[in-house]
Parts: sequence; C-alpha cells; structure tokens
Amino acid sequence: MDSKYIEKKYVKENTIEKREYQNNISDIVKSKNSIVVLPTGLGKTVVALLAIADSMITNPTKSCIILAPTRVLVHQHYEFLSNSLTLNPTEISVITGEDVLEKRKKKWQNQIVCATPQILKLDIIRRLVNLEQFSIVIFDEAHRTVGKYAYVFIAKEVSSINPDARLIGMTASLPSDSIKIQEILMNLHSNHLEARDHFSEDVKPYVHKTDIEKIELELPDDIQKISNLIRKTIYLYTKKLQSAGQSLPSNPSLKAVLMKTQQIEKDPILSHRWDIRGNLYSLVRLLHGLTIIETQGVYSFQKYIQRLSSKTKSSGVKKLFNDSNFNEAITLNNKLQSNGDEHPKLSKLIIALQNNLKGSDKAIVFASYRDTVDKIYEVLHKEGYHVGILIGKSGKSGQSQKKQLESLTKLKSGEYDIIVATQVGEEGLDISECKLVVFYDNVASGIRFIQRLGRTGRNAPGKVVSFVTKGTRDETNYYISQKRLSKTQRTVTKLTNKNSINDEKKGLDKFL
Repeated sequence: MDSKYIEKKYVKENTIEKREYQNNISDIVKSKNSIVVLPTGLGKTVVALLAIADSMITNPTKSCIILAPTRVLVHQHYEFLSNSLTLNPTEISVITGEDVLEKRKKKWQNQIVCATPQILKLDIIRRLVNLEQFSIVIFDEAHRTVGKYAYVFIAKEVSSINPDARLIGMTASLPSDSIKIQEILMNLHSNHLEARDHFSEDVKPYVHKTDIEKIELELPDDIQKISNLIRKTIYLYTKKLQSAGQSLPSNPSLKAVLMKTQQIEKDPILSHRWDIRGNLYSLVRLLHGLTIIETQGVYSFQKYIQRLSSKTKSSGVKKLFNDSNFNEAITLNNKLQSNGDEHPKLSKLIIALQNNLKGSDKAIVFASYRDTVDKIYEVLHKEGYHVGILIGKSGKSGQSQKKQLESLTKLKSGEYDIIVATQVGEEGLDISECKLVVFYDNVASGIRFIQRLGRTGRNAPGKVVSFVTKGTRDETNYYISQKRLSKTQRTVTKLTNKNSINDEKKGLDKFL
C-alpha cells in the first residue's frame, strides 16, 4: 500500500505528507538551477527539504545551505529541518549576525547551514567560508535577488568558485515586470522557472477554496473635511514649486514628488535652493499624512502629527504648521480624537470578525502602519478578543525576534485568537492556519497580495476581507495590485510553458 507520507533517505518516516506537486518540483530542480514559484501555504519549505535530501544522497561528502532574509525565518527553517530530517540536530547550524566570528568558522562546516545572506556575504569577503563545500544553495524569498541585495553577490561567487553547486530560488510570487523577472533569473544563474498556483492540476487536490470579499467604504464627512484641507495645502505647495520652475502635476503622487526630490538633490545648482527642497519635503509629508488620514484613521494621523511636531526646529516643518489649512485639519482631527470618532474600518473589522470566526477559529489582520496596529489591538482587546501583535524589530517600539516568535507560538497554541501584523507577517513566517485574513489597507504589490492571501485556505476553506476606502490610495493600491498580479500570472504561465533557454540566448530573451 502506498504511504501517504514521504519516503526518502534522510527524511523522518511518517513526518511529511506526500504531495505530488512537491515531489514533481523537487525531481525537476535537482538537475538544473531553478526558481520555484509556489504561493504561500503550498509548502516551499517541503520542496527545500526534498532538494536538500536529494543533494545529500547524491553528494554525501558535501554540505547544503538555505538562506533566508531575516533571523526569524532562518530559525524557522532550522526548526523545520531539525524536526523533519534524521540528522543529529548538531549537524544543522544556524548562522546569523548574532554569532561571533570564531563560532561561525566552525558552524560553516556543518552538514546543513541555515543563515542570513548578509552574514554569508560578509564571511565570503573575510574568506571564512569555503564555497566549494556546498552542493546546493537555496535562496528563500528569491524575489529579493535584485540590485545590491546580498543574494546577488552570493550567487555570483558560488557560480564562479563552485559551478557544480545547484542554485535554487524560492518565492511565493515574482514581480509583474518581465524585465525584473529576467534580472532575478540572471542573478541566480538560472535558466528554468518551475511555477505552480492554486489552479495547477497537481496542486488542486491539496487546496481549499478561499472566498475574497472586497468591502468598499466611504469617508465620513468630518474625515473628508480633514482630507480636503490637506489637499488644499498640497495644492498651495505644488503651486509654489511650479512657480519656482519645477514641473509637477497639479495633483502629484507621492512617487512623483519623491522622484523630483531625488532629482533636485543630485542637481549641482538646484540642490542649494533650500526653498525648493523645503517645499518638496513638506509636500512629501503632506502626501504621507493624506494617506494616513484617508486609509488609517484619526488615531494614526494624530500620532503622525505628534512625531512631525517634534521636528519644528526645521524651518520647513515650522512653515507647514503655520499653514492655516493644515492647522485647521489638525484641530479638527484632535476634536474627532477627543470624541472617540474613528475610521469606519474599525467598526467594519469587528463585524467581519463576528461574522466569520466561530469557536477556535483564528484570524490575522494586516495593517501597514504600527500606529494602526496599536489602535486595532486596543479596540479588539476591549471587545474581548485574545489578540497579539506582530511587527518588525526596528525602532524603539519594535518587536524583538523573541517577541515575534512568542506571538506566533501563542497564535498556534490558541492563546491568541487574532494577530494584528505589519508587513513582517507577510513574508515567509510560519503563521498558524487562519480562518480569516483581513487586509485593513491595501498595498500596490502583487507579491504582497499573494503572501497575505496565503495565510488562509491551507487545511480548510478560508475567507479574505479587503477594506477599500473609495477615492483614496486604498482604491488605487487595490487595483494596481490586481493588475500586477494578473500580469505576473500571465508572464509566469508563458515562461513555464517553455522548457529551457537556448544556449545562444540568456535570461528571458527567448520569450520576450
């Protein structure tokens, strides 16, 4: 009788469920450098495990390495491999910036190494690690392999010193721009893309339906008044810049203003025009504030203003606070805060939780700003939910790695019903299966949309609720992410219908 568990040398018996698509992918990538595209929740780590096992079978005297962009992810890979392989845990090492140099020297020689790319790059430069010892290098979150990111340097060094080593990139999704996909492929010295989605024939038996509900909201009149006042201020600052000879649209986007700012800062003459630079910086602050009041709410805007007011030594910030429209917006926001008024998303969130969570069901709420995370936490705690937070470690209010892992453990154990998370909860972390995922706001990224989506529908049907405030950045980001996602899917499908790239052509040239 065929076992329902994976049967392979080095893999513990009765540990990992056998899934056809994971076996198919691992069989293909063991013979060629590849990028594996597998949406969150479909088990990229199992594919990595199988690839490592195959590599140890084929090259028993060599080592394997798996790289991940954060310490938490590195430790997560270590735990999974330690629990799933027959190796002694001492044969698997974790190497991050926390380890001293002498300790790292010894750890690099282990059978399997789990490490951050930053520390590997550093130790390659210091000649502490022998790249010839590795039979396989796995790059988790491989969509980062662009520009000056450490993955680019590492892949180049490994390919140069040890061309027989297998390079495997893994990601939930790729960028929508085919040129960027080409860059990632070339940087990983790969000529093969192995992709699956929820509709792939060998994946269908293992996935559950996920309903996606878009809830559109209107801004309340008072918040709309604040928005209008900020927009008036934006208009005035834009006119000042146009009068100073700077070409900007009457209703500029934050991206356009940031690009203009960078252009001015590099100009040998205009970089000394502090009137222009000051007005551009104020415009950036205004556009950011507009996004916060329209998509996050009263509390988050107040916190933003408090931080901004601490910088009034800057003449530009001082002038901004002297603007009558901006001042009126702040006064009105303070009044709303005193009255307990908030963005309608908060009340809609409570309704969504009440309608979708039963018994021991869990939820994760994604929000882009820490202030918003704090407000959601406060409201849900008052509603009687057992709620935790998951945020990055930077800054004074950041969450240490220990605290991040503690939050994830409490969600898995049932101590928490809900986790409210920033972007740190999107990428790779082994978050417990959630019945409900809420996009409190929207991001203009197909990759992040897929990562958020993958937090539900793994072992049972799931639900995604996405809040979209009409006429705001929320709406723009939602449609941009959907457009990019569709474009990515078309590009990846086109590429995976091909086999390999002709010798005379590199990257994606064959397909473009």
